[in-house]
Amino acid sequence: MILKILFFLIVFPCWTHAFWPLSWEYNEEHHYLGPFVSYQSGDNGTRMTLRPLLTSYDSGEDGALDFLFPLGRVRKDESYFIPVYRSKRFGEAWDTSFMLFFWGKSPRGGYGGFFPFYGKLYDRFAVDEMSFFMWPVYSHTRDEDLTKTNVLTPFFSLYGGAERGFKVWPLYGKREREGVKSSSFFLWPVFVWEKKDLDTDEPIESFYAFPFYLRTTSETKAYYHVMWPLFSYTKDEGKTEWGFLAGLFSKTKGEEKSGFSLLPLVGYKKKGHDTTFDLLWPLYQQSEWHVGEERHFRRRMAVLSRYMKEPDQTFLNIWPLFEYSTSKEDYLFRFPSLLPFRDDGSDRIIKPLLTVYEERRSGEKRMINLLYGLFTKEVKGADWKTRFAFLLEVKKDQNGVGFEILSGLFGMDRNRLKVFFVPVKRN
Repeated sequence: MILKILFFLIVFPCWTHAFWPLSWEYNEEHHYLGPFVSYQSGDNGTRMTLRPLLTSYDSGEDGALDFLFPLGRVRKDESYFIPVYRSKRFGEAWDTSFMLFFWGKSPRGGYGGFFPFYGKLYDRFAVDEMSFFMWPVYSHTRDEDLTKTNVLTPFFSLYGGAERGFKVWPLYGKREREGVKSSSFFLWPVFVWEKKDLDTDEPIESFYAFPFYLRTTSETKAYYHVMWPLFSYTKDEGKTEWGFLAGLFSKTKGEEKSGFSLLPLVGYKKKGHDTTFDLLWPLYQQSEWHVGEERHFRRRMAVLSRYMKEPDQTFLNIWPLFEYSTSKEDYLFRFPSLLPFRDDGSDRIIKPLLTVYEERRSGEKRMINLLYGLFTKEVKGADWKTRFAFLLEVKKDQNGVGFEILSGLFGMDRNRLKVFFVPVKRN
């Protein structure tokens, strides 16, 4: 009988009251089993996260579901489970694949197939039309006025339509669009000839004898490489650049672009108002760039640590110690920071499992969470609430200052008295 009473006293408050670590509340969100399960419902919809399964559902985003993150996702216009299934919608068009089967619809019509045996596609892989049979034995593509037939890809190809040519790779190949461009190779990638933009005021001509000599020239531009990557020279749009050992040692001079590099020791680049500075790369990098009137700033330290400044937003990560981010008047601090990047799915599903201490501000509300709810504190205006596990909760609200012991086993505030979880109104 005594055991039954103890079981009731322990389990019952788990479902009706905060009873850490089985259940607790933080930031208007209900948590269960420590950091593993969370649930929140409000005007913007319902959100549930099951972190042992790396799964999250948010009804406020048209029923967005992530499962086994980052492998699975279901959205209104896109769903996938890597590497088994993928489906995506483009307005009235859509594309779906399951294992080696695929099918879909485009403005050109329906399509489908079973790779590598047979298939036909429209508006996929950057071409208008593609078909194949026993790939790589045979495949055919059409893109606008150009056709390409492949036999034993990539060894034999035949070009048609607006271009003429063939390829026997890697021995010899040539293709030409009359008056626009032409190219050929011999023992690819050693000898390559190319002419393009022949129908413009500045045609471009290239010749490669890789790696001994590479040249690309036009009326205003010139690129030379000798014994690549030993030496390079570039002249382009009012700038000149000399480089040695693939840019490890370089100097750039021009009206819009300038800089130098002595990597990995130091490097500096300037293009217009945008700048990049490297010191002991990849240990430290500093970048500044502009989008319209907006200024963006970023610092990286030891690749993984970085500082970013954007309009109304900042982000600081000192890996693996902590990360700090702000958005207008809100902020968030996490310790430690084992995942040094920003991603909505990771922030919601994975990072709460790895965060020992969290401090945040949202509007007028300031919050602290230590050891997955062992200690929490929430302050909003003159009201506040502090909880230590299931042992003690002290708060101040419209009912004045009050407290609860053992998740409400006993408690008292200005208007009520709790005895064995039952509230009794005070006179």
